[in-house]
Amino acid sequence: MATTNPTVYRMTIALIVFVLLTFILTITTYLFFRQKTDQQALAKAAEQSASEKGGQLLAAQQENQTLRELIGAAEGAKIDDIQADLNGLFTTDFAGFNEEPKSYGRLVAWLRGEFKRLNADIRSSSEAVKKEQEKANNAQAEATKRTNDANTQKQEAIATRDQQKADFDKKRADHEEQQKQLLAARKEAEEKASRLQRLIGTITDGGQYLSAGRQKDYRAKEAEEQLELIYAEIKSLTADLKSRNELLAKLRVADPELQAEVLAATPKFDRIDGFDGRILSVDERERTVLVSCNTTRGVRPGMILHVFAPDDARPQIGERKAVVEVTSIEGPALLRARIRRDSTHTPILTGDGVATSLWDAATSPEVVIVGYADLDGSGDNDLKHLEDLVKKAGGRIAQEVTPTTTLVVDCGTPPADKTGEAIAQESKRMSRSLATAKQYGVRVMGLDALLDAVGLSRADIRTDRLPAMTR
Repeated sequence: MATTNPTVYRMTIALIVFVLLTFILTITTYLFFRQKTDQQALAKAAEQSASEKGGQLLAAQQENQTLRELIGAAEGAKIDDIQADLNGLFTTDFAGFNEEPKSYGRLVAWLRGEFKRLNADIRSSSEAVKKEQEKANNAQAEATKRTNDANTQKQEAIATRDQQKADFDKKRADHEEQQKQLLAARKEAEEKASRLQRLIGTITDGGQYLSAGRQKDYRAKEAEEQLELIYAEIKSLTADLKSRNELLAKLRVADPELQAEVLAATPKFDRIDGFDGRILSVDERERTVLVSCNTTRGVRPGMILHVFAPDDARPQIGERKAVVEVTSIEGPALLRARIRRDSTHTPILTGDGVATSLWDAATSPEVVIVGYADLDGSGDNDLKHLEDLVKKAGGRIAQEVTPTTTLVVDCGTPPADKTGEAIAQESKRMSRSLATAKQYGVRVMGLDALLDAVGLSRADIRTDRLPAMTR
Protein backbone atom coordinates (compact mmCIF):
# COMPACT_ATOMS: atom_id res chain seq x y z
CA MET A 1 0.00 0.00 0.00
CA ALA A 2 1.27 3.21 -0.98
CA THR A 3 2.12 5.86 1.46
CA THR A 4 -0.40 8.83 1.51
CA ASN A 5 1.03 12.26 1.13
CA PRO A 6 -0.20 14.36 3.97
CA THR A 7 -0.15 17.55 1.83
CA VAL A 8 -2.12 15.91 -0.86
CA TYR A 9 -4.36 14.50 1.72
CA ARG A 10 -4.85 17.84 3.29
CA MET A 11 -5.33 19.39 -0.11
CA THR A 12 -7.82 16.66 -0.98
CA ILE A 13 -9.66 17.15 2.26
CA ALA A 14 -9.52 20.85 1.75
CA LEU A 15 -10.76 20.39 -1.81
CA ILE A 16 -13.56 18.13 -0.64
CA VAL A 17 -14.43 20.59 2.08
CA PHE A 18 -14.29 23.38 -0.48
CA VAL A 19 -16.49 21.46 -2.86
CA LEU A 20 -18.88 20.62 -0.04
CA LEU A 21 -18.90 24.24 1.12
CA THR A 22 -19.37 25.36 -2.44
CA PHE A 23 -22.22 22.96 -2.90
CA ILE A 24 -23.75 24.01 0.39
CA LEU A 25 -23.26 27.66 -0.55
CA THR A 26 -24.78 26.97 -3.92
CA ILE A 27 -27.70 25.16 -2.38
CA THR A 28 -28.05 27.84 0.26
CA THR A 29 -27.83 30.62 -2.29
CA TYR A 30 -30.31 28.80 -4.50
CA LEU A 31 -32.65 28.31 -1.62
CA PHE A 32 -32.20 31.95 -0.58
CA PHE A 33 -32.83 33.30 -4.03
CA ARG A 34 -35.68 30.83 -4.53
CA GLN A 35 -37.26 31.98 -1.31
CA LYS A 36 -36.67 35.60 -2.25
CA THR A 37 -38.13 35.00 -5.69
CA ASP A 38 -41.11 33.27 -4.14
CA GLN A 39 -41.53 36.16 -1.72
CA GLN A 40 -41.23 38.66 -4.51
CA ALA A 41 -43.78 36.72 -6.53
CA LEU A 42 -46.01 36.55 -3.49
CA ALA A 43 -45.43 40.27 -2.84
CA LYS A 44 -46.14 41.07 -6.47
CA ALA A 45 -49.23 38.91 -6.40
CA ALA A 46 -50.29 40.56 -3.14
CA GLU A 47 -49.54 43.97 -4.64
CA GLN A 48 -51.46 43.09 -7.78
CA SER A 49 -54.31 41.79 -5.66
CA ALA A 50 -54.19 44.92 -3.54
CA SER A 51 -54.11 47.01 -6.70
CA GLU A 52 -57.06 45.15 -8.11
CA LYS A 53 -58.90 45.50 -4.81
CA GLY A 54 -57.92 49.22 -4.71
CA GLY A 55 -59.25 49.64 -8.25
CA GLN A 56 -62.38 47.78 -7.29
CA LEU A 57 -62.65 49.96 -4.19
CA LEU A 58 -62.11 53.11 -6.26
CA ALA A 59 -64.61 51.89 -8.83
CA ALA A 60 -67.00 51.10 -6.01
CA GLN A 61 -66.39 54.56 -4.53
CA GLN A 62 -66.91 56.18 -7.91
CA GLU A 63 -69.98 54.14 -8.47
CA ASN A 64 -71.12 55.00 -4.99
CA GLN A 65 -70.46 58.69 -5.73
CA THR A 66 -72.25 58.39 -9.05
CA LEU A 67 -75.17 56.73 -7.34
CA ARG A 68 -75.18 59.45 -4.71
CA GLU A 69 -75.15 62.08 -7.41
CA LEU A 70 -77.88 60.28 -9.32
CA ILE A 71 -80.11 60.01 -6.29
CA GLY A 72 -79.07 63.48 -5.06
CA ALA A 73 -77.68 62.25 -1.71
CA ALA A 74 -75.71 64.73 0.31
CA GLU A 75 -71.95 64.35 0.63
CA GLY A 76 -71.18 62.02 3.53
CA ALA A 77 -74.80 60.94 3.94
CA LYS A 78 -75.24 57.49 5.38
CA ILE A 79 -77.28 54.66 3.91
CA ASP A 80 -79.82 54.92 6.70
CA ASP A 81 -80.26 58.63 6.05
CA ILE A 82 -80.60 58.00 2.34
CA GLN A 83 -83.11 55.23 3.02
CA ALA A 84 -85.07 57.52 5.37
CA ASP A 85 -85.14 60.25 2.73
CA LEU A 86 -86.24 57.75 0.10
CA ASN A 87 -89.04 56.45 2.36
CA GLY A 88 -90.06 60.07 2.95
CA LEU A 89 -90.23 60.65 -0.82
CA PHE A 90 -92.31 57.54 -1.31
CA THR A 91 -94.62 58.58 1.50
CA THR A 92 -95.07 62.28 0.61
CA ASP A 93 -94.04 63.36 -2.89
CA PHE A 94 -94.66 60.04 -4.64
CA ALA A 95 -97.60 58.73 -2.62
CA GLY A 96 -99.07 57.30 -5.83
CA PHE A 97 -96.07 54.96 -6.23
CA ASN A 98 -97.28 51.65 -4.80
CA GLU A 99 -94.92 49.07 -6.32
CA GLU A 100 -92.99 46.77 -4.03
CA PRO A 101 -90.21 46.59 -3.24
CA LYS A 102 -89.71 50.31 -3.56
CA SER A 103 -86.52 51.36 -5.25
CA TYR A 104 -85.13 54.16 -7.34
CA GLY A 105 -85.26 52.02 -10.46
CA ARG A 106 -88.91 51.17 -9.99
CA LEU A 107 -89.56 54.81 -9.10
CA VAL A 108 -87.87 55.98 -12.27
CA ALA A 109 -89.85 53.46 -14.34
CA TRP A 110 -93.03 54.60 -12.65
CA LEU A 111 -92.11 58.27 -13.26
CA ARG A 112 -91.34 57.51 -16.88
CA GLY A 113 -94.79 56.03 -17.29
CA GLU A 114 -96.33 58.98 -15.50
CA PHE A 115 -94.37 61.36 -17.73
CA LYS A 116 -95.58 59.57 -20.84
CA ARG A 117 -99.13 59.74 -19.60
CA LEU A 118 -98.74 63.37 -18.69
CA ASN A 119 -97.13 64.12 -22.05
CA ALA A 120 -100.05 62.47 -23.75
CA ASP A 121 -102.44 64.49 -21.65
CA ILE A 122 -100.40 67.63 -22.35
CA ARG A 123 -100.42 66.94 -26.09
CA SER A 124 -104.10 66.37 -25.93
CA SER A 125 -104.53 69.51 -23.87
CA SER A 126 -102.21 71.41 -26.23
CA GLU A 127 -104.30 70.38 -29.20
CA ALA A 128 -107.41 71.42 -27.33
CA VAL A 129 -105.71 74.66 -26.32
CA LYS A 130 -104.56 75.20 -29.89
CA LYS A 131 -108.08 74.71 -31.12
CA GLU A 132 -109.40 77.02 -28.43
CA GLN A 133 -106.62 79.50 -29.28
CA GLU A 134 -107.62 79.38 -32.93
CA LYS A 135 -111.21 79.99 -31.90
CA ALA A 136 -110.04 82.80 -29.61
CA ASN A 137 -107.88 84.27 -32.38
CA ASN A 138 -110.78 84.13 -34.77
CA ALA A 139 -113.01 85.67 -32.15
CA GLN A 140 -110.32 88.29 -31.44
CA ALA A 141 -109.96 89.06 -35.13
CA GLU A 142 -113.71 89.38 -35.43
CA ALA A 143 -113.80 91.55 -32.30
CA THR A 144 -110.89 93.66 -33.64
CA LYS A 145 -112.72 94.10 -36.92
CA ARG A 146 -115.88 95.09 -35.09
CA THR A 147 -113.79 97.42 -32.87
CA ASN A 148 -112.12 98.99 -35.89
CA ASP A 149 -115.47 99.41 -37.55
CA ALA A 150 -116.82 100.90 -34.32
CA ASN A 151 -113.79 103.22 -34.04
CA THR A 152 -114.23 104.28 -37.63
CA GLN A 153 -117.88 104.99 -36.98
CA LYS A 154 -116.90 106.75 -33.76
CA GLN A 155 -114.34 108.91 -35.55
CA GLU A 156 -116.89 109.72 -38.21
CA ALA A 157 -119.41 110.52 -35.50
CA ILE A 158 -116.82 112.67 -33.67
CA ALA A 159 -115.92 114.46 -36.89
CA THR A 160 -119.59 115.01 -37.60
CA ARG A 161 -120.13 116.18 -34.02
CA ASP A 162 -117.09 118.50 -34.17
CA GLN A 163 -118.28 119.92 -37.47
CA GLN A 164 -121.77 120.37 -36.05
CA LYS A 165 -120.27 121.93 -32.91
CA ALA A 166 -118.09 124.24 -35.03
CA ASP A 167 -121.12 125.19 -37.09
CA PHE A 168 -123.11 125.71 -33.91
CA ASP A 169 -120.31 127.74 -32.30
CA LYS A 170 -120.02 129.85 -35.42
CA LYS A 171 -123.76 130.39 -35.53
CA ARG A 172 -123.76 131.14 -31.81
CA ALA A 173 -120.80 133.54 -32.21
CA ASP A 174 -122.56 135.18 -35.13
CA HIS A 175 -125.72 135.33 -33.08
CA GLU A 176 -123.87 136.75 -30.08
CA GLU A 177 -122.14 139.28 -32.33
CA GLN A 178 -125.51 140.21 -33.79
CA GLN A 179 -126.93 140.42 -30.28
CA LYS A 180 -123.93 142.51 -29.21
CA GLN A 181 -124.37 144.79 -32.19
CA LEU A 182 -128.09 144.98 -31.55
CA LEU A 183 -127.49 145.73 -27.88
CA ALA A 184 -124.86 148.31 -28.80
CA ALA A 185 -127.20 149.79 -31.36
CA ARG A 186 -130.00 149.72 -28.79
CA LYS A 187 -127.77 151.31 -26.18
CA GLU A 188 -126.59 153.90 -28.68
CA ALA A 189 -130.19 154.52 -29.71
CA GLU A 190 -131.22 154.84 -26.05
CA GLU A 191 -128.30 157.18 -25.42
CA LYS A 192 -129.19 159.16 -28.51
CA ALA A 193 -132.79 159.23 -27.38
CA SER A 194 -131.69 160.29 -23.91
CA ARG A 195 -129.37 162.94 -25.34
CA LEU A 196 -132.15 164.01 -27.67
CA GLN A 197 -134.53 164.33 -24.74
CA ARG A 198 -131.93 166.32 -22.80
CA LEU A 199 -131.24 168.39 -25.90
CA ILE A 200 -134.94 169.01 -26.37
CA GLY A 201 -135.16 170.00 -22.69
CA THR A 202 -132.13 172.26 -23.08
CA ILE A 203 -133.61 173.76 -26.23
CA THR A 204 -136.88 174.29 -24.40
CA ASP A 205 -135.07 175.94 -21.46
CA GLY A 206 -133.09 178.07 -23.92
CA GLY A 207 -136.15 180.10 -24.66
CA GLN A 208 -135.39 182.33 -21.69
CA TYR A 209 -132.33 183.68 -23.51
CA LEU A 210 -134.30 184.73 -26.58
CA SER A 211 -135.47 188.19 -27.24
CA ALA A 212 -139.02 189.07 -26.26
CA GLY A 213 -140.22 188.89 -29.85
CA ARG A 214 -138.97 185.33 -30.26
CA GLN A 215 -140.16 184.04 -26.86
CA LYS A 216 -143.83 184.20 -27.90
CA ASP A 217 -145.36 180.72 -28.00
CA TYR A 218 -141.79 179.28 -27.78
CA ARG A 219 -142.65 176.31 -25.52
CA ALA A 220 -145.66 175.39 -27.67
CA LYS A 221 -143.45 174.88 -30.72
CA GLU A 222 -141.67 171.68 -31.73
CA ALA A 223 -137.96 171.24 -30.98
CA GLU A 224 -137.02 171.87 -34.63
CA GLU A 225 -138.85 175.21 -34.66
CA GLN A 226 -137.38 176.10 -31.26
CA LEU A 227 -133.88 175.32 -32.58
CA GLU A 228 -134.50 177.51 -35.61
CA LEU A 229 -135.47 180.37 -33.29
CA ILE A 230 -132.31 179.85 -31.20
CA TYR A 231 -130.17 179.71 -34.36
CA ALA A 232 -131.73 182.92 -35.59
CA GLU A 233 -131.09 184.52 -32.20
CA ILE A 234 -127.42 183.36 -32.28
CA LYS A 235 -126.97 184.78 -35.78
CA SER A 236 -128.39 188.04 -34.64
CA LEU A 237 -126.19 188.09 -31.54
CA THR A 238 -123.12 187.11 -33.60
CA ALA A 239 -123.68 189.99 -35.98
CA ASP A 240 -124.21 192.33 -33.04
CA LEU A 241 -121.10 190.99 -31.27
CA LYS A 242 -119.00 191.41 -34.42
CA SER A 243 -120.14 194.97 -34.69
CA ARG A 244 -119.36 195.59 -31.03
CA ASN A 245 -115.90 193.95 -31.33
CA GLU A 246 -115.04 196.10 -34.32
CA LEU A 247 -116.19 199.16 -32.40
CA LEU A 248 -114.17 198.07 -29.39
CA ALA A 249 -111.07 197.58 -31.52
CA LYS A 250 -111.50 201.12 -32.86
CA LEU A 251 -112.03 202.52 -29.39
CA ARG A 252 -108.80 200.94 -28.13
CA VAL A 253 -106.75 203.11 -30.47
CA ALA A 254 -108.57 206.27 -29.42
CA ASP A 255 -107.38 208.87 -26.88
CA PRO A 256 -106.09 207.69 -23.44
CA GLU A 257 -109.15 208.86 -21.48
CA LEU A 258 -111.49 206.92 -23.78
CA GLN A 259 -109.18 203.90 -23.53
CA ALA A 260 -109.36 204.04 -19.71
CA GLU A 261 -113.16 204.09 -19.83
CA VAL A 262 -113.20 201.18 -22.25
CA LEU A 263 -110.70 199.20 -20.16
CA ALA A 264 -112.76 199.79 -17.03
CA ALA A 265 -115.80 198.48 -18.87
CA THR A 266 -114.01 195.37 -20.14
CA PRO A 267 -112.49 193.62 -17.09
CA LYS A 268 -112.37 190.29 -18.90
CA PHE A 269 -109.30 191.38 -20.85
CA ASP A 270 -107.51 194.02 -18.77
CA ARG A 271 -108.41 193.07 -15.23
CA ILE A 272 -107.27 189.91 -13.51
CA ASP A 273 -110.03 187.46 -12.67
CA GLY A 274 -108.63 186.89 -9.19
CA PHE A 275 -105.44 186.18 -7.30
CA ASP A 276 -103.62 182.90 -7.95
CA GLY A 277 -101.81 183.07 -4.61
CA ARG A 278 -100.50 185.18 -1.71
CA ILE A 279 -97.04 186.29 -0.57
CA LEU A 280 -96.07 184.30 2.55
CA SER A 281 -92.63 185.80 3.14
CA VAL A 282 -90.07 188.13 1.58
CA ASP A 283 -86.31 187.52 1.70
CA GLU A 284 -84.73 190.91 0.89
CA ARG A 285 -81.21 189.58 1.18
CA GLU A 286 -81.76 186.79 -1.36
CA ARG A 287 -84.30 188.90 -3.28
CA THR A 288 -86.83 186.05 -3.25
CA VAL A 289 -90.41 185.54 -2.11
CA LEU A 290 -92.30 182.48 -0.90
CA VAL A 291 -95.75 182.19 -2.48
CA SER A 292 -98.74 180.14 -1.34
CA CYS A 293 -101.03 179.43 -4.29
CA ASN A 294 -104.20 177.49 -4.96
CA THR A 295 -102.29 174.90 -7.01
CA THR A 296 -98.90 174.60 -8.67
CA ARG A 297 -100.31 172.47 -11.48
CA GLY A 298 -99.12 173.98 -14.75
CA VAL A 299 -96.63 176.30 -13.03
CA ARG A 300 -92.99 175.84 -13.98
CA PRO A 301 -89.72 177.70 -13.39
CA GLY A 302 -89.43 180.82 -15.53
CA MET A 303 -93.14 181.74 -15.36
CA ILE A 304 -93.76 185.45 -14.63
CA LEU A 305 -96.07 186.47 -11.74
CA HIS A 306 -97.38 189.95 -10.95
CA VAL A 307 -97.74 191.21 -7.40
CA PHE A 308 -100.72 193.41 -6.42
CA ALA A 309 -101.92 195.09 -3.29
CA PRO A 310 -104.53 192.88 -1.57
CA ASP A 311 -107.19 195.62 -1.34
CA ASP A 312 -108.80 195.07 -4.77
CA ALA A 313 -109.75 191.48 -5.61
CA ARG A 314 -109.73 192.29 -9.37
CA PRO A 315 -107.14 194.99 -9.95
CA GLN A 316 -106.09 196.20 -13.36
CA ILE A 317 -102.87 194.80 -14.76
CA GLY A 318 -101.30 198.25 -14.74
CA GLU A 319 -101.71 198.47 -10.93
CA ARG A 320 -99.10 195.81 -10.19
CA LYS A 321 -96.51 196.51 -7.48
CA ALA A 322 -93.78 194.17 -8.70
CA VAL A 323 -92.84 191.35 -11.06
CA VAL A 324 -91.40 188.02 -9.83
CA GLU A 325 -90.12 184.96 -11.71
CA VAL A 326 -90.81 181.42 -10.50
CA THR A 327 -87.55 179.61 -9.62
CA SER A 328 -88.73 176.40 -7.95
CA ILE A 329 -91.84 174.41 -7.03
CA GLU A 330 -91.65 173.52 -3.34
CA GLY A 331 -94.96 171.73 -2.88
CA PRO A 332 -98.42 171.17 -4.38
CA ALA A 333 -99.43 174.68 -3.26
CA LEU A 334 -96.08 176.35 -2.55
CA LEU A 335 -93.47 177.95 -4.82
CA ARG A 336 -90.48 180.25 -4.60
CA ALA A 337 -89.77 183.15 -6.97
CA ARG A 338 -87.08 185.76 -7.36
CA ILE A 339 -87.89 189.45 -7.55
CA ARG A 340 -87.36 190.80 -11.05
CA ARG A 341 -88.90 194.25 -10.68
CA ASP A 342 -90.17 196.12 -7.63
CA SER A 343 -90.15 199.59 -6.09
CA THR A 344 -89.09 200.97 -2.74
CA HIS A 345 -92.20 203.16 -2.77
CA THR A 346 -94.53 200.17 -2.98
CA PRO A 347 -92.49 197.24 -1.61
CA ILE A 348 -93.69 193.66 -1.66
CA LEU A 349 -95.42 192.83 1.61
CA THR A 350 -96.66 189.63 3.22
CA GLY A 351 -100.26 189.06 2.16
CA ASP A 352 -99.96 190.72 -1.24
CA GLY A 353 -101.86 189.04 -4.02
CA VAL A 354 -100.11 187.22 -6.83
CA ALA A 355 -101.50 186.58 -10.33
CA THR A 356 -100.10 185.24 -13.58
CA SER A 357 -99.39 187.80 -16.22
CA LEU A 358 -101.79 186.75 -18.97
CA TRP A 359 -103.67 183.57 -18.06
CA ASP A 360 -104.46 181.02 -15.38
CA ALA A 361 -101.56 178.96 -14.06
CA ALA A 362 -103.46 175.71 -14.53
CA THR A 363 -104.17 176.30 -18.24
CA SER A 364 -102.06 176.49 -21.38
CA PRO A 365 -103.51 179.36 -23.47
CA GLU A 366 -103.24 179.54 -27.23
CA VAL A 367 -101.22 182.51 -28.51
CA VAL A 368 -100.85 183.62 -32.13
CA ILE A 369 -97.91 185.92 -32.97
CA VAL A 370 -98.12 187.95 -36.20
CA GLY A 371 -95.92 190.60 -37.76
CA TYR A 372 -92.18 191.26 -37.54
CA ALA A 373 -90.78 190.74 -34.01
CA ASP A 374 -87.65 192.88 -33.73
CA LEU A 375 -86.92 192.67 -29.99
CA ASP A 376 -83.42 194.11 -29.70
CA GLY A 377 -83.54 196.80 -32.46
CA SER A 378 -81.08 194.94 -34.67
CA GLY A 379 -83.50 194.77 -37.59
CA ASP A 380 -83.66 190.95 -37.50
CA ASN A 381 -86.82 188.99 -36.88
CA ASP A 382 -86.65 187.56 -33.31
CA LEU A 383 -89.81 185.49 -33.66
CA LYS A 384 -88.18 182.35 -32.22
CA HIS A 385 -86.98 184.25 -29.15
CA LEU A 386 -90.45 185.73 -28.62
CA GLU A 387 -92.10 182.33 -28.97
CA ASP A 388 -89.69 180.96 -26.34
CA LEU A 389 -90.69 183.78 -23.98
CA VAL A 390 -94.39 182.95 -24.46
CA LYS A 391 -93.78 179.24 -23.92
CA LYS A 392 -91.70 179.99 -20.82
CA ALA A 393 -94.60 182.04 -19.47
CA GLY A 394 -96.92 179.04 -19.98
CA GLY A 395 -98.45 179.80 -23.37
CA ARG A 396 -98.92 177.55 -26.39
CA ILE A 397 -98.04 178.89 -29.85
CA ALA A 398 -100.54 178.55 -32.71
CA GLN A 399 -100.33 179.77 -36.31
CA GLU A 400 -103.98 180.65 -37.02
CA VAL A 401 -106.64 182.43 -34.99
CA THR A 402 -109.55 180.21 -33.92
CA PRO A 403 -112.36 180.57 -31.36
CA THR A 404 -110.06 178.87 -28.84
CA THR A 405 -107.28 181.48 -29.29
CA THR A 406 -106.60 183.44 -26.10
CA LEU A 407 -104.33 186.22 -27.36
CA VAL A 408 -102.98 187.67 -30.62
CA VAL A 409 -99.63 189.48 -30.41
CA ASP A 410 -99.25 192.19 -33.06
CA CYS A 411 -95.51 192.77 -33.55
CA GLY A 412 -95.97 195.39 -36.28
CA THR A 413 -94.83 195.63 -39.86
CA PRO A 414 -91.25 194.88 -40.95
CA PRO A 415 -88.76 197.60 -41.81
CA ALA A 416 -88.99 199.09 -45.29
CA ASP A 417 -85.82 197.35 -46.43
CA LYS A 418 -87.24 193.93 -45.62
CA THR A 419 -88.90 192.51 -48.70
CA GLY A 420 -89.50 189.13 -50.24
CA GLU A 421 -92.12 186.43 -50.61
CA ALA A 422 -91.91 185.39 -46.95
CA ILE A 423 -92.47 188.98 -45.79
CA ALA A 424 -95.43 189.31 -48.14
CA GLN A 425 -96.95 186.06 -46.91
CA GLU A 426 -96.50 187.12 -43.28
CA SER A 427 -98.18 190.49 -44.01
CA LYS A 428 -101.19 188.64 -45.48
CA ARG A 429 -101.30 186.29 -42.47
CA MET A 430 -101.09 189.31 -40.15
CA SER A 431 -104.03 191.08 -41.82
CA ARG A 432 -106.09 187.89 -41.90
CA SER A 433 -105.34 187.04 -38.23
CA LEU A 434 -106.14 190.56 -36.95
CA ALA A 435 -109.44 190.55 -38.87
CA THR A 436 -110.34 187.12 -37.48
CA ALA A 437 -109.42 188.27 -33.95
CA LYS A 438 -111.81 191.22 -34.30
CA GLN A 439 -114.54 188.86 -35.51
CA TYR A 440 -114.08 186.47 -32.59
CA GLY A 441 -113.42 189.21 -30.03
CA VAL A 442 -109.93 187.82 -29.28
CA ARG A 443 -107.66 190.17 -27.38
CA VAL A 444 -104.92 191.82 -29.49
CA MET A 445 -101.76 193.01 -27.69
CA GLY A 446 -98.73 194.89 -28.97
CA LEU A 447 -95.17 193.61 -28.62
CA ASP A 448 -94.18 196.08 -25.89
CA ALA A 449 -97.33 195.27 -23.91
CA LEU A 450 -96.52 191.57 -24.10
CA LEU A 451 -92.94 192.14 -22.95
CA ASP A 452 -94.22 194.23 -20.08
CA ALA A 453 -96.70 191.47 -19.15
CA VAL A 454 -93.87 188.96 -18.87
CA GLY A 455 -91.71 191.39 -16.89
CA LEU A 456 -89.32 192.44 -19.66
CA SER A 457 -88.53 195.41 -21.83
CA ARG A 458 -86.63 195.91 -25.05
CA ALA A 459 -83.72 197.33 -23.03
CA ASP A 460 -83.55 194.14 -20.95
CA ILE A 461 -83.34 192.06 -24.13
CA ARG A 462 -80.73 194.33 -25.74
CA THR A 463 -78.49 194.13 -22.66
CA ASP A 464 -79.34 190.47 -22.10
CA ARG A 465 -79.86 190.97 -18.38
CA LEU A 466 -82.65 191.00 -15.86
CA PRO A 467 -84.24 194.37 -15.21
CA ALA A 468 -82.89 196.23 -12.24
CA MET A 469 -85.00 197.27 -9.26
CA THR A 470 -86.77 200.59 -9.89
CA ARG A 471 -86.43 203.34 -7.26
